[in-house]
This record gives sequence, structure tokens and C-alpha cells, in this order.
Amino acid sequence: MLGLVKSAKRGQGKAAKATIKTPAKRGRPAGGGSKTKSVQALLGTGLSAADIAKQVGCTVGLVYNVKSKSGAVRRGPGRPRKSSGGTQLASFDSLEAIVRAVNSSGAESARMRKAIERIRVIVDEFL
Repeated sequence: MLGLVKSAKRGQGKAAKATIKTPAKRGRPAGGGSKTKSVQALLGTGLSAADIAKQVGCTVGLVYNVKSKSGAVRRGPGRPRKSSGGTQLASFDSLEAIVRAVNSSGAESARMRKAIERIRVIVDEFL
């Protein structure tokens, strides 16, 4: 009536009552990871990611995550570097392959010269 509020004695308020309850255990439950193991087992069978997800009862994203972490063939970060120069000399195994490449480039340059000559004739006719 006078505006005074009763207060609980120390150690008997809301905080004390909340600590009496047993707190939930944090972290993953013991024996977990069974979906991951199931996905790993099914990845070698050749099924699609959607089919594996249906069988295991998980998301397709989990299947892709397990697949990426399983050590399967991984792609590089991006485009391969350009080799120095126009031809890839490292890929030639023998002298014959090099000779063939030089001959083909010579033939191609001859074709290009002919095409340029034809274009020059056409342009000269219009001028």
C-alpha cells in the first residue's frame, strides 16, 4: 500500500530458480554424423545428388558438401595460365610434331595472304 515491493532473499530470485533446471547439453549429440557416413557410402554408387539426398533424408547441399570434402577430384581456382608464345612447345613430344606444326602454320599463313589479296581486289573495284 505504501509502494514498497517485497523482494526475495538473496539466492532465491529468478536467477536462482533458472539455475536449478538442468541446462541442455551443448554441441552435437553423440553418435551423430550418420547421414554424412551414409552419403559417403552412396557417393561411390554413381547416383545423382538428388537421389542420394532422398535416400538418406537430407538436403542436396549436404551431399555436395560431403562430396567436396571427401577428397574427390578438385578443380583449380580458375582459368589455367596462358603459355608464353603462341605455340605450346612443351606439348610436342617429338621433332616430327614440331615440323608438322610449322608446316600447318605456313599453310595457314598462305591461305590468309590469299584472302587478304582477294579483299584488296574487291576494295580496289569499289574505289
